[in-house]
Order: sequence, then structure tokens, then C-alpha cells
Amino acid sequence: MKLKSIIYLCLEKILSPCTDKIVCISKAEKASAEREHIAKDDKLALIPNGIDVSAVKNAVAKSRSELGIVEDAFVVGMIGRLSPQKAPDVFIRAAKLIHDEIPNSAFIIVGSGEEEEEVNAFAKENGLELVVTGWIDEPYSYLKVFDVAMLLSRWEGFGLAVVEYMAAEKNVVATKIDAIPTLVDDGVDGLLVEMDDPKDAAEKVLWLYRHPKEAAEMKSKALKKVIENYDISRVVDQHIEMFEELTEGK
Repeated sequence: MKLKSIIYLCLEKILSPCTDKIVCISKAEKASAEREHIAKDDKLALIPNGIDVSAVKNAVAKSRSELGIVEDAFVVGMIGRLSPQKAPDVFIRAAKLIHDEIPNSAFIIVGSGEEEEEVNAFAKENGLELVVTGWIDEPYSYLKVFDVAMLLSRWEGFGLAVVEYMAAEKNVVATKIDAIPTLVDDGVDGLLVEMDDPKDAAEKVLWLYRHPKEAAEMKSKALKKVIENYDISRVVDQHIEMFEELTEGK
């Protein structure tokens, strides 16, 4: 365990007795809190992160020509920092395998970070059409350009990008780690892959490309899940309900 993680864990244990409730954003986080003896089950509330679904749905897509991408390209993208956690190195290696099978594919990374130079160099060496946007305050207009959205993280407390992908009605390919399997029902509303496995990631993207009917059904189910469980208004209501329970009779 890294020093930073140890410090956070110690702080959580010190502050836990002073709290009436601790909000966990995923089942994985809740399980971790119990495993590390931060608090008992009755002090832990499970309330997921939420997004403004309407903001995602109403975002206007960037034009492909503006990004230098041909209109009929099959676009695979990711939103996230170009850092070890988000595994852009795995993304770009999966991109090569995808491009070998789909020559008119293009790739977008919405974000910036310390691995940008390495990723761009790999793309250039392998003839990949890659757009790296740099830091973007509002990523949804870029997300709307994707055909498939990937999150190949090595660890995630929640995985908010997955929820954003689903709200934008994009097929999701994500790693089978931490909270992600609680967001993605594998084979139903998205596809899960092993961590650090570009071949697995590429194969799942290619499956979606070759099975458009099943891919469309997955997108519809994913959007329904997000509206029912992760819209910000619903999450706010869950917090209000928790506060009312805590203050009842006080």
C-alpha cells in the first residue's frame, strides 16, 4: 500500500467515530470500508455518484471534419487522464489491433497527462489516426463522436466515465475491476475485459462492430439503467432522504 493511501486510511479511521454516516459511492468502496474496519455496516450509506443525464443527451457533437476524422470512420474513444491509472498505454495498443481489422477506424482520447508523448509516438509509428484533445472542461461534445467508448482503468473508486458513456448511448468496453462490474452488466448493457489486456479489449470492440443489432440493444439497456439509477436528481433525493433520517427527532 502506498504512503498516500496509508495516510488517507488512518485519517478515515480517526474521523469515523466523529461521524453519524459515511457515504460510499459504490459497493466496492463500502466493502473496502468494512474490510479496513473504518466503520460498521450501519454507519455506511451506499449512494452512487450521479450525472446530469440531460446535459449529456443535449450536448452537441463536434463535427468529425473539425477533428480531422472522415465521416464514415469507426471511432473508438476514451475520456480520462493520460496517466497510469487510466491505462492509455493499453488503449493505444488495443487501437492498433482494432485498426488492423478495421482500417477506417479512428481514435480519440479526451484528456491530457504525462503519458501523452508516449501514446502519440506509438500512434504515429503504427499509422493510427489519433486525436488527443488535451484538458477539456466539457467532454460530452467529443463523447458524442464516439462509436465505442472505453475505460481500461487499473483502479477506480466508481468509474463515472462509464455512466457518462451510457448516458450518451455509446457502447461501453471497460475493465473488470473495483466498482466497474457494479455499473456494467457484462454482455447485457456493456462488455467487461481483463485489466492490462489490449487483445481482450480489441476483441470486444470488434465484436460490437460486427454485431450492430446486439450493440444497439446494449446501448438502449445502458441508457435505461443510467436514467433509473444514476441521474443526478435521483442521487440528490437519496442524500436528502439520508439527511432527513439523521435529523429525525433532533
